[in-house]
Amino acid sequence: MLSISGIVAIITDFVMTHINILLMMATFVSGGVFAFLFLLADTISSRNVRGFLRFFMPVSGWFSHSTKIDVVLYFIIKFSFRWVALFAAILTTFLAEKAGATLGAWLQFDQKIQAGPITVVILCIIMFMFSDLGEFISHYIQHKNRYLWEFHKVHHSATFLSPFTAFRVHPVGVLLDALCIGVCRVVPVTLIVFFYGFSIVELLAMQASTSLIFSLLTLGTLQHTHFPISFGILDRIFISPRMHQVHHSVARKHWDKNMGSRLSIWDWIAGTAYLATRDEVQKYGIGGIEDERGDYQRIWWCFLGPIVKCTAAIRRAAARTKRMMLHPERAGGE
Repeated sequence: MLSISGIVAIITDFVMTHINILLMMATFVSGGVFAFLFLLADTISSRNVRGFLRFFMPVSGWFSHSTKIDVVLYFIIKFSFRWVALFAAILTTFLAEKAGATLGAWLQFDQKIQAGPITVVILCIIMFMFSDLGEFISHYIQHKNRYLWEFHKVHHSATFLSPFTAFRVHPVGVLLDALCIGVCRVVPVTLIVFFYGFSIVELLAMQASTSLIFSLLTLGTLQHTHFPISFGILDRIFISPRMHQVHHSVARKHWDKNMGSRLSIWDWIAGTAYLATRDEVQKYGIGGIEDERGDYQRIWWCFLGPIVKCTAAIRRAAARTKRMMLHPERAGGE
């Protein structure tokens, strides 16, 4: 028979193992309550359990075919392609750590600087900012490049936003994210190792803990929800759930807006930031005929569709180039 200490040990082990999921669930529930009570409840009569449940988990959204696709893709991506991204993060950190150590040996810089708590916090923030910049660059490229956009459409094809939608991605997008984040993170990590001599274990722990903290502070779990929560003036620094909902809007004026992951400063610099009113976003999706046909409401098409479309587009571009080379007098529509 289990003792009290044994039960506590089991519970503690479960909590520590599933800390990310538990924190995401806590954020989702508390965010939903906040949004219902302070943002959407206009009358006292609507503030009851039935009204809250209709707002918190609308049947039409959570039991829609779009959400079912989200759930299936969540498990496929989480237990397969997400490991590729994790491996890429470890590999780039390992290479940066070796580069920093090699640079230190080459320059004979053996007197490492002692990093106190405040310094560690600053270094964590620096690494986080470069990682977030990498995510922004990857996201920006996927929107602006016609071929990569075909793969990113999978994510934007969701007609209802839930926390599962964050995993509604194509493997090509996962790989590009890992590449851009790794490239942006190499230089700061190399310099940090050069001056402070952190090990790869310490670097990975710093990156993981900082990413988790900022995800919680910026309510990352609520970005893919229908809770229209804004940070007010802090929207100038962080991406709030309402800002990311704008990013998924079908309205043309919202296209290619708010492409940041957790920091909105990159959008303000790039001129892609957009602040919307509470009820401005009405509908989610790609915003084209593909929504009407339901192209991406099939699992197999979410994976193969972008490849088929991208291949066809490349062939058309190659054919046009060939015609222009064979008949240059016809260039420009002459």
